[in-house]
Amino acid sequence: MELIVIDGCNLAYKAYGGAGDREREMLTRALAAYYCRKRILVTMVWDSSAGGDMRRILPNLKVRYAPSADEQIVRIVEESPRRSSITVITDDRSVGGRVRSYGARLVGSREFLKSWKGLPGRGRPGATPHPESKPSSESVAETRRYLDLWEKPR
Repeated sequence: MELIVIDGCNLAYKAYGGAGDREREMLTRALAAYYCRKRILVTMVWDSSAGGDMRRILPNLKVRYAPSADEQIVRIVEESPRRSSITVITDDRSVGGRVRSYGARLVGSREFLKSWKGLPGRGRPGATPHPESKPSSESVAETRRYLDLWEKPR
Protein backbone atom coordinates (compact mmCIF):
# COMPACT_ATOMS: atom_id res chain seq x y z
CA MET A 1 0.00 0.00 0.00
CA GLU A 2 1.27 3.47 -0.86
CA LEU A 3 2.18 5.89 1.93
CA ILE A 4 2.22 9.67 1.52
CA VAL A 5 4.08 11.66 4.18
CA ILE A 6 3.32 15.38 4.12
CA ASP A 7 5.25 18.27 5.65
CA GLY A 8 2.13 20.08 6.86
CA CYS A 9 3.68 23.55 7.16
CA ASN A 10 5.14 23.44 3.64
CA LEU A 11 1.87 22.36 2.07
CA ALA A 12 -0.29 24.75 4.12
CA TYR A 13 1.88 27.73 3.15
CA LYS A 14 1.71 26.82 -0.54
CA ALA A 15 -2.03 26.11 -0.44
CA TYR A 16 -3.29 28.80 1.94
CA GLY A 17 -0.47 31.26 2.56
CA GLY A 18 0.01 30.31 6.21
CA ALA A 19 0.20 27.47 8.71
CA GLY A 20 -1.89 28.70 11.63
CA ASP A 21 -4.79 26.87 13.22
CA ARG A 22 -7.22 27.88 10.46
CA GLU A 23 -4.94 26.68 7.66
CA ARG A 24 -4.14 23.45 9.52
CA GLU A 25 -7.84 22.75 9.92
CA MET A 26 -8.62 23.50 6.26
CA LEU A 27 -5.78 21.28 5.06
CA THR A 28 -6.76 18.42 7.37
CA ARG A 29 -10.40 18.62 6.22
CA ALA A 30 -9.40 18.71 2.55
CA LEU A 31 -7.12 15.68 2.97
CA ALA A 32 -9.79 13.79 4.92
CA ALA A 33 -12.40 14.49 2.25
CA TYR A 34 -10.10 13.45 -0.58
CA TYR A 35 -8.45 10.38 0.94
CA CYS A 36 -11.39 8.95 2.92
CA ARG A 37 -12.09 6.26 0.31
CA LYS A 38 -8.68 5.72 -1.18
CA ARG A 39 -6.36 2.86 -0.37
CA ILE A 40 -3.50 5.21 0.38
CA LEU A 41 -2.08 5.84 3.84
CA VAL A 42 -1.42 9.52 4.59
CA THR A 43 0.59 10.93 7.49
CA MET A 44 0.76 14.70 7.83
CA VAL A 45 3.48 15.98 10.15
CA TRP A 46 3.40 19.41 11.83
CA ASP A 47 6.08 21.19 13.83
CA SER A 48 4.95 21.54 17.44
CA SER A 49 6.83 22.26 20.63
CA ALA A 50 4.53 19.77 22.40
CA GLY A 51 5.67 17.01 20.04
CA GLY A 52 4.82 13.33 20.04
CA ASP A 53 1.04 13.71 19.77
CA MET A 54 -0.74 11.87 16.97
CA ARG A 55 -4.40 12.00 15.94
CA ARG A 56 -6.03 9.46 13.71
CA ILE A 57 -8.52 11.35 11.56
CA LEU A 58 -9.52 8.38 9.40
CA PRO A 59 -8.21 4.82 9.33
CA ASN A 60 -5.82 5.91 6.57
CA LEU A 61 -5.14 9.55 7.62
CA LYS A 62 -2.99 10.44 10.61
CA VAL A 63 -1.84 13.84 11.84
CA ARG A 64 1.36 13.85 13.87
CA TYR A 65 2.92 16.70 15.87
CA ALA A 66 6.67 16.63 16.46
CA PRO A 67 9.32 19.01 17.81
CA SER A 68 10.93 18.75 14.35
CA ALA A 69 8.63 17.77 11.49
CA ASP A 70 11.67 17.39 9.23
CA GLU A 71 13.33 14.85 11.54
CA GLN A 72 10.03 13.01 12.06
CA ILE A 73 9.50 12.71 8.29
CA VAL A 74 13.01 11.32 7.79
CA ARG A 75 12.47 8.90 10.70
CA ILE A 76 9.19 7.62 9.19
CA VAL A 77 10.96 6.84 5.91
CA GLU A 78 14.07 5.45 7.60
CA GLU A 79 12.07 3.05 9.79
CA SER A 80 9.80 1.79 7.02
CA PRO A 81 10.45 -1.64 5.53
CA ARG A 82 8.78 -0.43 2.29
CA ARG A 83 10.66 2.80 1.62
CA SER A 84 10.14 2.70 -2.14
CA SER A 85 6.35 2.88 -1.64
CA ILE A 86 6.61 6.21 0.22
CA THR A 87 6.06 9.61 -1.36
CA VAL A 88 7.21 12.59 0.71
CA ILE A 89 5.63 16.01 0.09
CA THR A 90 8.09 18.71 1.22
CA ASP A 91 9.98 21.71 -0.05
CA ASP A 92 12.90 21.23 2.32
CA ARG A 93 15.96 20.29 0.26
CA SER A 94 17.87 18.59 3.06
CA VAL A 95 14.86 16.43 3.96
CA GLY A 96 14.32 15.67 0.28
CA GLY A 97 17.89 14.53 -0.20
CA ARG A 98 17.76 12.33 2.88
CA VAL A 99 14.46 10.61 2.04
CA ARG A 100 15.55 10.06 -1.57
CA SER A 101 18.74 8.40 -0.30
CA TYR A 102 16.47 5.86 1.43
CA GLY A 103 14.54 5.21 -1.78
CA ALA A 104 11.43 7.32 -1.17
CA ARG A 105 9.92 9.49 -3.89
CA LEU A 106 10.03 13.27 -3.39
CA VAL A 107 7.34 15.69 -4.58
CA GLY A 108 7.38 19.45 -3.91
CA SER A 109 4.33 21.12 -2.40
CA ARG A 110 3.61 23.19 -5.51
CA GLU A 111 3.82 20.10 -7.76
CA PHE A 112 1.52 18.18 -5.41
CA LEU A 113 -1.04 21.00 -5.44
CA LYS A 114 -0.98 21.24 -9.24
CA SER A 115 -1.67 17.53 -9.59
CA TRP A 116 -4.34 17.39 -6.89
CA LYS A 117 -7.68 19.01 -7.66
CA GLY A 118 -9.17 18.20 -4.23
CA LEU A 119 -7.30 20.91 -2.36
CA PRO A 120 -8.29 24.53 -2.94
CA GLY A 121 -5.24 26.73 -3.10
CA ARG A 122 -4.68 30.30 -2.06
CA GLY A 123 -6.88 32.68 -4.02
CA ARG A 124 -9.15 29.93 -5.36
CA PRO A 125 -12.75 29.42 -4.22
CA GLY A 126 -12.99 27.54 -0.96
CA ALA A 127 -9.61 28.64 0.36
CA THR A 128 -11.13 30.83 3.08
CA PRO A 129 -13.74 29.32 5.36
CA HIS A 130 -17.01 31.10 5.98
CA PRO A 131 -16.89 33.14 9.25
CA GLU A 132 -19.54 30.85 10.74
CA SER A 133 -17.72 27.66 9.74
CA LYS A 134 -17.28 24.74 12.07
CA PRO A 135 -14.99 24.97 15.09
CA SER A 136 -11.30 24.12 14.71
CA SER A 137 -11.70 20.53 15.88
CA GLU A 138 -14.14 17.77 15.01
CA SER A 139 -16.64 16.66 17.56
CA VAL A 140 -16.74 13.03 18.61
CA ALA A 141 -19.94 12.62 16.56
CA GLU A 142 -18.29 14.08 13.46
CA THR A 143 -15.26 11.80 13.82
CA ARG A 144 -17.60 8.79 14.16
CA ARG A 145 -19.45 9.93 11.02
CA TYR A 146 -16.16 10.01 9.08
CA LEU A 147 -15.28 6.55 10.34
CA ASP A 148 -18.76 5.23 9.46
CA LEU A 149 -18.43 6.62 5.95
CA TRP A 150 -15.04 4.98 5.56
CA GLU A 151 -16.09 1.58 6.87
CA LYS A 152 -19.39 1.23 4.94
CA PRO A 153 -18.95 -0.36 1.50
CA ARG A 154 -20.78 1.42 -1.32
